[in-house]
Amino acid sequence: MPLRPWLFLLAAVAVEVVGVTVMKAASGSGSLAAFMFMYAMIGLSFCLLAQAVRRLPIALAYAAWETIGLACVTLIGLRFFGESPGPFKLLGIAVLMAGVVLVNVGASRAAAARDRIGGGVAAEG
Repeated sequence: MPLRPWLFLLAAVAVEVVGVTVMKAASGSGSLAAFMFMYAMIGLSFCLLAQAVRRLPIALAYAAWETIGLACVTLIGLRFFGESPGPFKLLGIAVLMAGVVLVNVGASRAAAARDRIGGGVAAEG
């Protein structure tokens, strides 16, 4: 798969993490400007995700977007908001990451099978 859709996906994750982090901070202050910034970041995240799914399987892109975002937000919660991970939360994140790997393997195998039977479409990168 070409690199460009993965860059869109990583940008979507980064912007989503910023939006969710601002959401946590804004929920305590009630600042309208903070909420508007949060909505802008989450909207931009979906726009970037839409660009990624033009070339990536939607199941793979969405699973990766949510899982990487969850892992990042969990780390931010630990570092900046005093939240604790707990064994079940860590296990849940590990299971989600394993799921993303399995979805990726499944998507790669499906693409290879399509290409073998001549049903593949050349992707632009």
